[in-house]
Formats: sequence, structure tokens, C-alpha cells
Amino acid sequence: MALAKGGLYVDRHEGDTLHLTEIVMRMAQGQWPHVDFVTPLGVLGFLPIVAFVWLGFGIGAAIVWAQIAVALLLVPMVFWVGRSRLSRGMAYGVGALVMIMTLAMVHGEAVPSLSMSMHYNRWAWAFAFVAILIATLEPKHASNAWLDGIIMGVAFSFLVMGKITYGVAFVPGVAAALAMRGQWKAMAVATGVVALFAVALTVIGGVAMWPAYIADLALVASTDIRPRAGVDLGTLLLAPHYILGTAVLFLSVVVLRRGLNPPFGLVVMLLGVGMIYVTFQNFGNDPKWLALLAVMMLAVARTPQVIALAVVACALIGPSFYNMAISPAHHFVAKAEAYGPLFESGPLAETHGDIYTKKERANNILERHPAVFESEEFAYLNDLADRRSEPEFQGEVLPSCRQELGMVGVSYAIARDLDKAGLSDGKSVFVADTFGGFWMFGGLEPTVGAAPWYYGKLTGYDNADYLLVPTCPTTPSARRSILAEVEARGDVLEELRRTELYILYARP
Repeated sequence: MALAKGGLYVDRHEGDTLHLTEIVMRMAQGQWPHVDFVTPLGVLGFLPIVAFVWLGFGIGAAIVWAQIAVALLLVPMVFWVGRSRLSRGMAYGVGALVMIMTLAMVHGEAVPSLSMSMHYNRWAWAFAFVAILIATLEPKHASNAWLDGIIMGVAFSFLVMGKITYGVAFVPGVAAALAMRGQWKAMAVATGVVALFAVALTVIGGVAMWPAYIADLALVASTDIRPRAGVDLGTLLLAPHYILGTAVLFLSVVVLRRGLNPPFGLVVMLLGVGMIYVTFQNFGNDPKWLALLAVMMLAVARTPQVIALAVVACALIGPSFYNMAISPAHHFVAKAEAYGPLFESGPLAETHGDIYTKKERANNILERHPAVFESEEFAYLNDLADRRSEPEFQGEVLPSCRQELGMVGVSYAIARDLDKAGLSDGKSVFVADTFGGFWMFGGLEPTVGAAPWYYGKLTGYDNADYLLVPTCPTTPSARRSILAEVEARGDVLEELRRTELYILYARP
């Protein structure tokens, strides 16, 4: 169904779409994450898509085919989980949950939309479901440590080298579950498989990839550009929208520890910490772990308390899984006339013209400005407003505003303007904002070493010919941080061009 549309249509998260596309395009050109550009995301989250780009597919088809390939990889893994540990009904249920997460065309939540944003989070949850169920549940028949270990090793390879947050969060609970069950051989096999994946990636990407990966993770952990992806931890635990999920987890541990299965209760408690941490780190704070918790509880016992907790858990997360489940159908019936190619011109248009964004979102450029009153009657409101100091650069006060919609349209406009001004041919630009992939829309060259998403530091700045300062950035804190770092270097930049959308400076 996803392929039947003849292209990939997205109606939300255009910035994330550009981020994903830039990483895939740069990897397809031979660049390697961490070594050639900064990102905290591991290579396995993108390599399936890159593989299909290498085979000649457009970026839209490559994303859809990559999802199918990952789903096919998971099929035998899920089959083994169901065959060895679950009843037939629960096995089909778990299979459905894992396939829904892998093949969805939205990240989750209860808002119907089409977005490939954070696809790696969905894939990571799918692998985590498989690994955790194998580690925590006793097999129905004779155990097969080799097969268990291989499946967990493949799953954790993706977690560690795709979205390491999941690997760090779930290793303690999985290790404790295996140790309590005496599954040392399975643990050793899983560790060996992860090591083999690491060796293979080292051969492809080089030894330098690992210290660079660690450095990228350390950079993101230390920056205050984006301290969290959603709500704060207290809100995640206790706010009205989340408190029932927290209560289900807490009561599950209590029910298990008070005689039903105390060792399993300890495992659930350890895994619960990781589940909350992963949810805290993911945009949308979607507690997909509630479905996993329901399966784990029902697989251990079917007491009235357990059934009640499982029902509540499924009810809480049901809207998110329903949204993901129907997203391919939502994609299929999307009105094509309301969308336009993401790359209708530029270097990617011919090969990668099969990804489309909503026209009204691409071309309707909305900027958010604080109100400034000039009249004597209302001037006092300017003094009462609690605003941060206006951003400055080279003695000039910059507008205090944020671009909230129209990122695609602005990217096209800036790239075309630079082309018409004769400033782009063979040149590269460092953008004082979260995103800077203008090279995908015009004649600019990719900036060597620049991060597809700004997390901190001027990585790639020394390789750029220009500094481009957006008038209204998508992330004002990123612009402020970048310009402060540039000024701290003591460089004096020459202004080359000034428009309503940007100021362009030549680097010394």
C-alpha cells in the first residue's frame, strides 16, 4: 500500500524530512556519519535507505523500500518470539505491533498525519520489543540459546548503532533478566553478534568512526540548544496526560513483587526506568512501551489484576498504534494535487523527485515576531514584556523572530537567490540555524564537515566560503549560539548580500 501511491507524501515535519534527506544524500556520496559530519544518530538508522539509493531508487521510494526490508528482517525474529514464548493469539498480536511500528508512515501519537520523521525511533522500538521479550520470557519448550542470542544480538546491534539511547536504556534490564534465568550462553552469543556488527562497520567506516561517534554523543549531551525532545521528566511522570501510564507501570511492579513473580517484578522495574528514559528522549513522548508491558504481564500470568493493568495499558497506547496502523491507508488516499515535489528543481530533482510535501505548508511562510508598540499609549507594554535580549552580530541588532512554517519555500527562495546573484557556483555556506542544506536546492556545494542538524560548535565552519544568517531562523537559540561562537573567534566578516530572508557574509 505504501508503494502503490507512486511516491512518498509528507504533510508534517518538513525540517526532519530535510534532515533525513541530507544525511542519506551525503552518505550516498561516500560520507560517513560522525567521521564526515556530526550526528548522534547511528549509521544503521540510515544505511537501509542509503542502500536503496545506491541501487538507483529515488529518496521517496528508498525510504519506503527500506521500511519493507527492515520489516522482512524482523519477520523471522518475531516468528521465533511467538513460536517459543507466546500463545498463538498473543504471537499474532506481537507480530502486528512490531510490523505496525516498522511500516508506519507516522511516528505515532494520536494526530493523523504523514511523516517519516524519527523513523529510527519506530524501528528501534520494534527491535526492542523482540529483544526484551526473548530476554524476559521463559521459552515454552527447550531453550535454544544460540537462536535467542543471535536474535538479541541483531536487535541490540541496531539499538547501539542506530539509536544508542535504546541500547543504554535497556541493557540493564535485559542483562538482569538473562542473568536471573541463567542464560549466560545466550548473553555471550548476543554480545558476540554485536561485536561482529561493530567489526563490520569498522571495516566499512574506519576505526575513527568510534571515537567520533562518542564525541558526537558527548556534544549532544552537553549542549543546551535542545536539552530535551519534549516535556520535562516531571511532566512526563506526573502530568494528567501521562500519570495513568506511570501508575500502570508502578502497579505492575507492585503486583509482581507482592508474590506473583518477584524476580520478574525486579526486571520490569529495571526495564521501566529505561522505558521512561527513552520516552523522555523521544519527540512526542509517546509511551509505546505500554503495549510491551501489557504483553509481558499477560505472558507471565492472567490474574484479574494483571488483566486489568494490561487492558488499561492497551487503552492508553491504543490511539498511537491505531494512528500508525492506518497511516499507509492515509498515505494512499492523500490528494496528490495538494502536494508538490520537495525537489522540483536543483541537483536532486531528476533522481529524487518522488518525495512530496504539502503545498500550503511549503509555500505559506509564517514568521513569529514579538509585538513592539510605537505609540505613546502602549509603549509601556514593551517594558513589561519579559523578553530575552535582542540577538546581535558585528554590532547590529538582528530581528527577534522565528520561522514557524514554509521551510521548503524559504530554502528554495534562498538557494535560487544565491544562484541568480552568482554567489553559489562552487561555493559552500555555513548557516546560522539548525538546518543548512541549501545545497540540495541549488548550485551550492555541501559544506564539508557541517552537521545536518546543529547541536553545538562550529563543525564545518572553517570549510565554508560564506556565513549565512537567516533573518528569521527556525531555531533562534541556534542562531544566537552560532553567532556568539563566531564573534568569540574575533573574525570580522564582510557583508556580501542582504535580503529580506538572509544576510550573507564572506568568511575571512
